[in-house]
Amino acid sequence: HEHHARTRMIQWRRFQFFDKDLVKEEGSSAPNETLREIVGKITCCGSGRGQLILGEADGFISIVDRDFKAYSFQAYEYGITHMHHLKERAILITIGHDDAAITSTIKIWNLDKMDKNDAPLCLKSFKVERGTVPVTCMAVMEDLSQVAIGLCNGVVVMIRGDIIRDKVVKQKVLKGDGQDPVTSLAFRVQGRSILLFVTTTNSILSYWTSNKDQETLLDEQGAEMGCVVMSDEQDLIVGRPEAVYFYGPDGRGPCFGFEGGKVRLAWFRSYLIIVGTESGTPSSSAISSIPAPQNVKFNTFNIYDLKNKFIAFTENRFENITQVVSEWGSIFVLTSDGRVFQLEEKDTQTKLETLFKKNLYSVAINLAHSQHYDHNSIVDIFRRYGDHLYSKGDYDGAIGQYQRTIGHLEPSYVIRKFLDAQRIHNLTSYLQALHERGLANADHTTLLLNCYTKLKDVQKLDNFIKAANFDIETAIKVCRQAQYYSHALYLAEKHGEHEHYLKILLEDLQDYQKALDYISTLPFLEAEKNLKKYGKSLVSALPEQSTKLLMRLCTQPAHVPAPSTTSALSHHTLTSVATPPSRPNTEDAMRDELFGGAPKTHDIEPLVEDTTLKAVPEEFIHVFVNQPEWLTTFLESIVQQGDASTLVYNTLLELYLREDQTPSAAGKLNPDRQRRFDKALDLLKDPKAQYDEGHALVLCQVQGFTSGILYLYEKLKLYNEIIQFYMDGADYDQLIRVCTRFGDKAPNLWVQVLSYFAGREEDCQKQLEQVLHSIEKDNLIPPLLVIQILAQKPTTTLTVIKDYITKRLLSENKQIQDDYRLIRSYTEETEKMRQEIHDLRTSAKIFQQSKCTACLSPLDLPAVHFLCNHSFHQRCLGDNERECPVCTPNNRKLLDVKRLLMESAGQHDQFFKRLEGDPDGFFVVSEYFGRGIFNAPASVPTPTPSPSTNPPPSQSAARQSVSARRNGM
Repeated sequence: HEHHARTRMIQWRRFQFFDKDLVKEEGSSAPNETLREIVGKITCCGSGRGQLILGEADGFISIVDRDFKAYSFQAYEYGITHMHHLKERAILITIGHDDAAITSTIKIWNLDKMDKNDAPLCLKSFKVERGTVPVTCMAVMEDLSQVAIGLCNGVVVMIRGDIIRDKVVKQKVLKGDGQDPVTSLAFRVQGRSILLFVTTTNSILSYWTSNKDQETLLDEQGAEMGCVVMSDEQDLIVGRPEAVYFYGPDGRGPCFGFEGGKVRLAWFRSYLIIVGTESGTPSSSAISSIPAPQNVKFNTFNIYDLKNKFIAFTENRFENITQVVSEWGSIFVLTSDGRVFQLEEKDTQTKLETLFKKNLYSVAINLAHSQHYDHNSIVDIFRRYGDHLYSKGDYDGAIGQYQRTIGHLEPSYVIRKFLDAQRIHNLTSYLQALHERGLANADHTTLLLNCYTKLKDVQKLDNFIKAANFDIETAIKVCRQAQYYSHALYLAEKHGEHEHYLKILLEDLQDYQKALDYISTLPFLEAEKNLKKYGKSLVSALPEQSTKLLMRLCTQPAHVPAPSTTSALSHHTLTSVATPPSRPNTEDAMRDELFGGAPKTHDIEPLVEDTTLKAVPEEFIHVFVNQPEWLTTFLESIVQQGDASTLVYNTLLELYLREDQTPSAAGKLNPDRQRRFDKALDLLKDPKAQYDEGHALVLCQVQGFTSGILYLYEKLKLYNEIIQFYMDGADYDQLIRVCTRFGDKAPNLWVQVLSYFAGREEDCQKQLEQVLHSIEKDNLIPPLLVIQILAQKPTTTLTVIKDYITKRLLSENKQIQDDYRLIRSYTEETEKMRQEIHDLRTSAKIFQQSKCTACLSPLDLPAVHFLCNHSFHQRCLGDNERECPVCTPNNRKLLDVKRLLMESAGQHDQFFKRLEGDPDGFFVVSEYFGRGIFNAPASVPTPTPSPSTNPPPSQSAARQSVSARRNGM
């Protein structure tokens, strides 16, 4: 594994993705003198919160800001050996010496607060146990809950608790004395557990400090001072001359064969920094406060991108590197001569452009991913990579890169490059990937299927069709065009493309029986739609079976899934159990062989009847072109159900009356046509038939169907047309019968017949006598008009009308005498009434009644006498002294009748209606004349007069009588 890693290492490419600059004096090219003085004597360094922190051998700490301005304060009397700055707080932990005994002292500083000496505030200061032994390394938890101190004698001292607030800091020896000095300490937080890595020159150990300090030996090889670092993923990285190793809680992990002596390791972002010796020999001083050996003049400096497998920066001319620290997004390299070099990483786009120029697209892709580049930019790199490979003739590699652009790069960009027939395999693989991503359109599906058919790759075509990740309709069309009918049928049946399935069967395979069977298994609405579309060809090929299916569709209720399963209308089927269509032809056998049997399209579900769902028969009449017999059968079945429409009856009647294609014998009807005529007459006479009577009459007239014509004339009350029909045929007896039958409904029929016979040249005396008898009987027309009509015929003799005229004259004379007698009676009554009125107005009225009309008791005063000769006690009348209680009801009835007559005189619509309907119009006019229709408008009297109205004569006289009697008393 290590050998393989080293082998791969040789293949890593080198780039200069960092810009190297010397930190100079402002406005000068010379090194920064302030930093030069400090860096020349530093022993340790740190960084954080926008500052570089440098510890010096004389005990001073210098803090450098971004402008490289430094301020210093004395932290120790004799020197600083180690420091650590927390990432999230401005807390600095340092180790140094405050006495000549070189006892190590730990101090904790708050860099945000200053004491009275204008130096950072020291929060805590305490000595390290066994502090006389030199400290080699230190590790600090971010929350200051644990601090580990490594000593030169192999001892590890653990400090736990609230280090700042505790008065007494508890220190514990984690690892006892040993011969190997501790070269590195590092904490790893794993959930709630804390692991401490301890590295010595000859071993690597781990301690679970949160679990009774359990010790684990990870490796029997250690590392030199400065050759251990923790990555951002909390992996321990150990550098040895032969390689760099990664360690986790379980031991050694991957390694990289970075050969050569290593002086220092550092971690920056995702990069591993290795400082090595140019001569390839490691440092001879493992525990010196300045690790860089003095006998090494130059150091190698490499920055490795472990994710993307390349070297991001290389420099072999750094002179004695003492420290490597990072801040402000840059790496700072400190050398023993006091110079500070700043390495600033180039932006990602600059890196990518460098890689593009060298055609290192795979490296560019990995780099873009690691830098979390936006997806569109990464896709553009794939496109560039594909274009590069295409230009080199590596079409397989190019198409692989283009496939990674699917969803972002327009497919036509790739398709145009590979349309050449020699690259059809590459185009096919790209189109397949396009469909697998669900981003193909109909044109892409068409192109892919054409590729399959040109390659004659049936196996891939089968697999593609089974995947069904494409536009189904387009695939069916392409398979049809390429004559892959079995594949097209499979797709259509599997995906419910009923229309395409039937098109293939009918137009390509001419399998009408199978198409009809398939329709019978479809949901109701689908079956109805497809029968409308393909019914014509099905009826032409299979008239009997097609007609039966249509009859079932239009007459039988559809079967639908039970409510517990589904209520969707689209699942309505023609039959209670869907029968799968038979497949006897070779296309079915081929499809079954290719796809392992036909797909199941209709699940059998519990069904119930839906009586409201039936097809409309009128919409299927057009499918029976040139099939009148089967259309007749179809419509007869509809009529038998009793709910046929007018169009169905009209069409069926037209079929019954159609002309025969074979001529019949002269004067005789073809037996088949006679049978149809009989059916037509039965249809016309059916009271439930809802045919259009006018349309039916035209059909009968066109086809010369006499029985139907006469029946419809009678039904439509066209009696004049019946008369005219028999007149045209000179059928005298039928004329008389028709007039006798319908004369009471249409009296003018006799007049029409009389005119007809009067105009005939033949001898029609017998018929005239019958007509005149009927006219005279019902007094249909005036005698003068009869004479005028008969006078038109020169051959008519007086003998024909003698009896008629005699009877009419006698009847008129009798009527005149009756009228005169009635006139005299009315005249006498009128004269008598006038005389009585005159007497009442001019003469005194003598009342001789002796008894009260109401109580029949003798009259006594006061009494009331009425002009109607009724007398009453005044007490018997009560409050009503103005009207006679006996005559008032009758008088009111008369007044009401008069009022109603006067009101009806103004109802002109009713007057004209009666005038038109009454045979004696003069009587109607005279009646309304009597009602006062022609008088000037007058107010209608009311039965009860108001107090202001003058009383009638009888009432006035009554009051006068009462007054006279009172005066007599």
